[in-house]
Amino acid sequence: MHSIAMRLPPDTAVVFGTTPLQVQVDPLIFVSVSVVLFFVAALFGPLLLLRFRDARLPTDPERGIIDDLLTVSEFTPAAYRVVETIGEHSITLSIRGPPGRRYLIVSDYVIQELDSDTAAALLAAEAERARLFYLEYRIVAAGSVLGIATAMFAGWLSFSDGLFILAVAALALFWIGRQFQFRADRNAADKVGPNELADAFEQVADLRGVTPEQASWTTWVEIQPPLGQRITRLRNHAK
Repeated sequence: MHSIAMRLPPDTAVVFGTTPLQVQVDPLIFVSVSVVLFFVAALFGPLLLLRFRDARLPTDPERGIIDDLLTVSEFTPAAYRVVETIGEHSITLSIRGPPGRRYLIVSDYVIQELDSDTAAALLAAEAERARLFYLEYRIVAAGSVLGIATAMFAGWLSFSDGLFILAVAALALFWIGRQFQFRADRNAADKVGPNELADAFEQVADLRGVTPEQASWTTWVEIQPPLGQRITRLRNHAK
Protein backbone atom coordinates (compact mmCIF):
# COMPACT_ATOMS: atom_id res chain seq x y z
CA MET A 1 0.00 0.00 0.00
CA HIS A 2 1.51 3.29 -1.05
CA SER A 3 1.21 6.59 0.80
CA ILE A 4 1.52 10.06 -0.59
CA ALA A 5 3.20 12.73 1.50
CA MET A 6 3.28 16.44 0.78
CA ARG A 7 6.36 18.33 1.89
CA LEU A 8 5.95 21.91 3.06
CA PRO A 9 8.66 24.48 3.56
CA PRO A 10 10.07 24.50 7.10
CA ASP A 11 8.71 27.98 7.83
CA THR A 12 5.15 27.07 6.84
CA ALA A 13 2.67 26.59 9.66
CA VAL A 14 -0.56 24.73 9.24
CA VAL A 15 -3.36 25.75 11.56
CA PHE A 16 -6.49 23.68 11.85
CA GLY A 17 -9.54 25.37 13.32
CA THR A 18 -12.02 28.14 12.71
CA THR A 19 -12.23 31.75 13.68
CA PRO A 20 -15.69 32.85 14.82
CA LEU A 21 -17.24 35.58 12.75
CA GLN A 22 -18.19 38.48 14.98
CA VAL A 23 -20.60 41.07 13.74
CA GLN A 24 -21.46 44.11 15.79
CA VAL A 25 -24.95 45.44 15.27
CA ASP A 26 -26.24 48.71 16.68
CA PRO A 27 -28.95 47.85 19.25
CA LEU A 28 -31.23 50.59 17.94
CA ILE A 29 -31.00 49.17 14.42
CA PHE A 30 -31.62 45.67 15.77
CA VAL A 31 -34.79 46.74 17.59
CA SER A 32 -36.05 48.77 14.63
CA VAL A 33 -35.52 45.93 12.16
CA SER A 34 -37.07 43.41 14.55
CA VAL A 35 -40.19 45.52 15.05
CA VAL A 36 -40.57 46.09 11.31
CA LEU A 37 -40.19 42.37 10.59
CA PHE A 38 -42.67 41.49 13.33
CA PHE A 39 -45.09 44.12 12.01
CA VAL A 40 -44.87 42.74 8.47
CA ALA A 41 -45.20 39.14 9.66
CA ALA A 42 -48.22 39.89 11.85
CA LEU A 43 -50.09 41.95 9.27
CA PHE A 44 -49.15 40.22 6.05
CA GLY A 45 -48.18 36.72 7.23
CA PRO A 46 -51.76 35.38 7.26
CA LEU A 47 -52.30 36.82 3.79
CA LEU A 48 -49.21 35.06 2.48
CA LEU A 49 -50.32 31.79 4.08
CA LEU A 50 -53.51 31.98 2.05
CA ARG A 51 -51.42 31.11 -0.99
CA PHE A 52 -50.65 27.74 0.59
CA ARG A 53 -54.22 27.03 1.67
CA ASP A 54 -57.37 26.38 -0.29
CA ALA A 55 -58.35 30.06 -0.22
CA ARG A 56 -60.59 31.51 -2.87
CA LEU A 57 -62.88 34.38 -3.64
CA PRO A 58 -66.43 33.93 -2.36
CA THR A 59 -69.13 32.91 -4.78
CA ASP A 60 -71.94 35.37 -5.43
CA PRO A 61 -74.31 33.61 -2.96
CA GLU A 62 -71.53 33.46 -0.34
CA ARG A 63 -70.75 37.13 -0.88
CA GLY A 64 -74.41 37.95 -0.29
CA ILE A 65 -74.42 35.98 2.97
CA ILE A 66 -71.22 37.65 4.16
CA ASP A 67 -72.55 41.12 3.37
CA ASP A 68 -75.73 40.34 5.33
CA LEU A 69 -73.66 39.15 8.29
CA LEU A 70 -71.56 42.33 8.17
CA THR A 71 -74.59 44.61 8.19
CA VAL A 72 -74.86 44.75 11.96
CA SER A 73 -71.14 45.51 12.40
CA GLU A 74 -71.18 48.22 9.71
CA PHE A 75 -67.79 47.05 8.49
CA THR A 76 -66.71 46.82 4.86
CA PRO A 77 -63.45 44.94 4.20
CA ALA A 78 -61.28 45.74 1.22
CA ALA A 79 -61.29 42.10 0.10
CA TYR A 80 -62.77 38.72 0.98
CA ARG A 81 -61.20 35.29 1.12
CA VAL A 82 -62.90 31.98 1.87
CA VAL A 83 -60.86 29.04 3.17
CA GLU A 84 -62.05 25.48 2.84
CA THR A 85 -63.13 23.61 5.95
CA ILE A 86 -60.47 21.40 7.53
CA GLY A 87 -61.90 18.75 9.82
CA GLU A 88 -65.42 18.52 11.18
CA HIS A 89 -65.68 22.09 12.47
CA SER A 90 -63.40 24.69 10.95
CA ILE A 91 -64.22 28.09 12.38
CA THR A 92 -61.85 30.56 10.78
CA LEU A 93 -62.84 34.18 11.05
CA SER A 94 -60.31 36.99 11.16
CA ILE A 95 -59.55 40.41 9.74
CA ARG A 96 -55.97 40.92 8.61
CA GLY A 97 -53.96 43.38 6.59
CA PRO A 98 -52.85 46.97 7.12
CA PRO A 99 -55.33 49.73 7.98
CA GLY A 100 -57.27 50.76 4.91
CA ARG A 101 -56.62 47.40 3.28
CA ARG A 102 -58.26 44.92 5.62
CA TYR A 103 -58.95 41.40 4.40
CA LEU A 104 -61.81 39.34 5.80
CA ILE A 105 -60.75 35.70 6.04
CA VAL A 106 -63.61 33.31 6.75
CA SER A 107 -64.06 29.56 6.42
CA ASP A 108 -66.87 28.10 4.36
CA TYR A 109 -68.14 26.38 7.52
CA VAL A 110 -68.92 29.77 9.07
CA ILE A 111 -70.88 30.78 5.97
CA GLN A 112 -72.72 27.53 5.37
CA GLU A 113 -73.15 25.82 8.75
CA LEU A 114 -72.75 28.28 11.61
CA ASP A 115 -75.87 29.96 12.96
CA SER A 116 -76.25 33.38 11.34
CA ASP A 117 -76.64 35.23 14.66
CA THR A 118 -73.49 33.59 15.98
CA ALA A 119 -71.54 34.37 12.82
CA ALA A 120 -72.73 38.00 12.84
CA ALA A 121 -71.70 38.41 16.48
CA LEU A 122 -68.23 36.96 15.83
CA LEU A 123 -67.80 39.24 12.82
CA ALA A 124 -68.78 42.24 14.91
CA ALA A 125 -66.17 41.31 17.53
CA GLU A 126 -63.44 41.01 14.89
CA ALA A 127 -64.50 44.26 13.23
CA GLU A 128 -64.23 46.17 16.52
CA ARG A 129 -60.76 44.76 17.15
CA ALA A 130 -59.73 46.04 13.74
CA ARG A 131 -61.28 49.46 14.38
CA LEU A 132 -59.33 49.79 17.62
CA PHE A 133 -56.09 48.69 15.90
CA TYR A 134 -55.71 45.91 18.46
CA LEU A 135 -53.25 43.90 16.39
CA GLU A 136 -51.15 46.98 15.70
CA TYR A 137 -51.06 47.75 19.42
CA ARG A 138 -49.81 44.25 20.17
CA ILE A 139 -46.96 44.83 17.74
CA VAL A 140 -46.05 48.14 19.40
CA ALA A 141 -46.19 46.54 22.84
CA ALA A 142 -43.94 43.66 21.78
CA GLY A 143 -41.50 46.11 20.20
CA SER A 144 -41.41 48.21 23.37
CA VAL A 145 -40.59 45.21 25.54
CA LEU A 146 -37.93 44.11 23.05
CA GLY A 147 -36.44 47.61 23.04
CA ILE A 148 -36.13 47.72 26.83
CA ALA A 149 -34.56 44.25 26.91
CA THR A 150 -32.09 45.27 24.22
CA ALA A 151 -31.18 48.44 26.14
CA MET A 152 -30.35 46.27 29.14
CA PHE A 153 -27.99 43.97 27.27
CA ALA A 154 -26.49 46.85 25.29
CA GLY A 155 -25.42 48.54 28.50
CA TRP A 156 -27.67 51.57 28.15
CA LEU A 157 -29.44 50.55 31.36
CA SER A 158 -28.04 48.79 34.36
CA PHE A 159 -29.35 45.28 34.74
CA SER A 160 -31.28 46.01 37.95
CA ASP A 161 -32.84 49.22 36.60
CA GLY A 162 -33.57 47.61 33.26
CA LEU A 163 -35.21 44.60 34.86
CA PHE A 164 -37.44 46.85 36.97
CA ILE A 165 -38.41 49.02 33.99
CA LEU A 166 -39.02 45.92 31.87
CA ALA A 167 -41.35 44.40 34.47
CA VAL A 168 -43.33 47.61 35.00
CA ALA A 169 -43.57 48.36 31.28
CA ALA A 170 -44.65 44.81 30.42
CA LEU A 171 -47.36 44.77 33.09
CA ALA A 172 -48.64 48.19 31.98
CA LEU A 173 -48.57 47.38 28.26
CA PHE A 174 -50.26 44.02 28.76
CA TRP A 175 -52.95 45.61 30.96
CA ILE A 176 -53.64 48.24 28.30
CA GLY A 177 -53.84 45.49 25.68
CA ARG A 178 -56.46 43.64 27.72
CA GLN A 179 -58.45 46.87 28.06
CA PHE A 180 -58.37 47.23 24.26
CA GLN A 181 -59.88 43.75 23.96
CA PHE A 182 -62.56 44.47 26.57
CA ARG A 183 -63.39 47.73 24.81
CA ALA A 184 -63.74 45.90 21.49
CA ASP A 185 -66.07 43.38 23.14
CA ARG A 186 -68.20 46.17 24.61
CA ASN A 187 -68.43 47.94 21.27
CA ALA A 188 -69.47 44.72 19.56
CA ALA A 189 -71.96 44.01 22.35
CA ASP A 190 -73.55 47.42 21.74
CA LYS A 191 -74.29 46.24 18.20
CA VAL A 192 -75.39 42.64 18.72
CA GLY A 193 -76.14 42.48 22.45
CA PRO A 194 -73.83 41.36 25.31
CA ASN A 195 -75.61 38.06 25.94
CA GLU A 196 -75.69 37.29 22.22
CA LEU A 197 -71.95 37.89 21.91
CA ALA A 198 -71.24 35.80 25.01
CA ASP A 199 -73.41 33.01 23.58
CA ALA A 200 -71.45 33.17 20.32
CA PHE A 201 -68.13 32.83 22.16
CA GLU A 202 -69.45 29.88 24.16
CA GLN A 203 -70.81 28.15 21.06
CA VAL A 204 -67.48 28.42 19.26
CA ALA A 205 -65.64 27.11 22.32
CA ASP A 206 -68.06 24.18 22.49
CA LEU A 207 -67.58 23.37 18.80
CA ARG A 208 -63.82 23.44 19.29
CA GLY A 209 -64.09 21.24 22.36
CA VAL A 210 -62.45 23.69 24.77
CA THR A 211 -63.55 25.16 28.08
CA PRO A 212 -63.27 28.97 28.32
CA GLU A 213 -60.67 29.76 30.98
CA GLN A 214 -61.22 32.37 33.66
CA ALA A 215 -58.70 34.95 34.78
CA SER A 216 -55.84 33.83 37.03
CA TRP A 217 -52.54 35.28 38.21
CA THR A 218 -51.01 34.45 34.82
CA THR A 219 -53.46 36.87 33.21
CA TRP A 220 -51.26 39.73 34.45
CA VAL A 221 -48.53 38.68 32.01
CA GLU A 222 -50.86 38.17 29.05
CA ILE A 223 -51.94 40.80 26.55
CA GLN A 224 -54.95 38.73 25.46
CA PRO A 225 -57.50 38.15 28.25
CA PRO A 226 -58.83 34.60 28.60
CA LEU A 227 -62.11 33.88 26.85
CA GLY A 228 -63.88 32.96 30.07
CA GLN A 229 -63.12 36.36 31.55
CA ARG A 230 -64.42 38.08 28.43
CA ILE A 231 -67.64 36.07 28.60
CA THR A 232 -68.09 36.88 32.30
CA ARG A 233 -67.66 40.59 31.68
CA LEU A 234 -70.20 40.46 28.86
CA ARG A 235 -72.71 38.69 31.13
CA ASN A 236 -72.16 41.33 33.81
CA HIS A 237 -72.54 44.07 31.21
CA ALA A 238 -75.95 42.67 30.31
CA LYS A 239 -77.27 43.03 33.87
